[in-house]
Amino acid sequence: MLKKGFNTYKFRNLTINIFTHDVVFIYIGKKGTYIRNVYKKDIVRYLRLAAMSFVVILISSLIFTVIPSSEASADIISGGYENSTERAENEADENIRVYSTNDINNILEDEKLKNDLLLSAKTDYTVPVNNIPLQIRTHKVKENESLASIAKKYGISIDTICGSNNLKSYDYVTPNITLRIPNKDGILYNMKEGNNIVNLSNKYKIPVEKILAANNFRNADFIPAGELVFIPDAKPQNIFDGFLWPVSGRRVTSGFGWRKSPFNSEYKEFHKGLDIAARYESVRATKYGMVSYAGWMGGYGNVVIIAHPGGWKSLYGHLSRIMVKPGQYVKQGQQVARSGNTGRSTGPHLHFELIKQGGHTNPQKYLKR
Repeated sequence: MLKKGFNTYKFRNLTINIFTHDVVFIYIGKKGTYIRNVYKKDIVRYLRLAAMSFVVILISSLIFTVIPSSEASADIISGGYENSTERAENEADENIRVYSTNDINNILEDEKLKNDLLLSAKTDYTVPVNNIPLQIRTHKVKENESLASIAKKYGISIDTICGSNNLKSYDYVTPNITLRIPNKDGILYNMKEGNNIVNLSNKYKIPVEKILAANNFRNADFIPAGELVFIPDAKPQNIFDGFLWPVSGRRVTSGFGWRKSPFNSEYKEFHKGLDIAARYESVRATKYGMVSYAGWMGGYGNVVIIAHPGGWKSLYGHLSRIMVKPGQYVKQGQQVARSGNTGRSTGPHLHFELIKQGGHTNPQKYLKR
């Protein structure tokens, strides 16, 4: 009968010691003691090939296949070999060794020590500590140079460049301007009058201790206006990659594509944008760009069109109020108008279109939720 002990199973002359990653088999016979290590993953492979009722037999067969004949065993125990060739052949067999009781105890102690370490907090994963001193370099933007190529050159993220230089877009950077480039990811922030570290911590969701560790303040309780503060791992909050929903609501009352005309159900028309439920509320720029049109447009009522880098344009229709002028540059998320019911409309809402390289596209494919 199989008897269970502390991490140990015994079956006649066979003892099985189970550790974290492997199993140690010890066979004590008349001719000597033999030890073999088997990885647990190998045992699992064998278990898949046989029913559970044959597990003990299968493991035993694995052990006994490596035990030599009784004559060879006697030679191993006695240490007597007929010639040097026989001795070399036996020494070359790494699967079979003879151990004393002390050897066995030492092996078991080593395994216990290893497993204790593997399961202890000492060997747990920890986040690497960035102790590199902060360095700030400058970079003058060249013609046709992109933020992606600049970020790659200095080994930092686009977020870090945009946040450290108050840029308005991930897609475009003005040639010949000089950028501040920190040597690690985060944001360079010019302290403003009345602000403090606690406020910055709450705003960017970065612990106060982490901000203090990244800077060398003379007095952390009072940082004068204009002093440069590095906020590690912070990201700009006014821009993100992609297109922003132009209103706070997400309910689409009429989608992109063919539909029945809201004014004549017998007539079908191709709707080139989205009608989004919005009752006289703030309309914001979906992305950084230049206002290329702001005024009346027939059935669309009051309209704003914004041209974006990369050949994109966005249109906002049926507006009750326009708050920008043609030629004005706007940030992503900046209020440009209020939704309304002007023009040919069945009720207050926002008509929104997204144009890519001169062709209309379904805005829902690109709007970030």
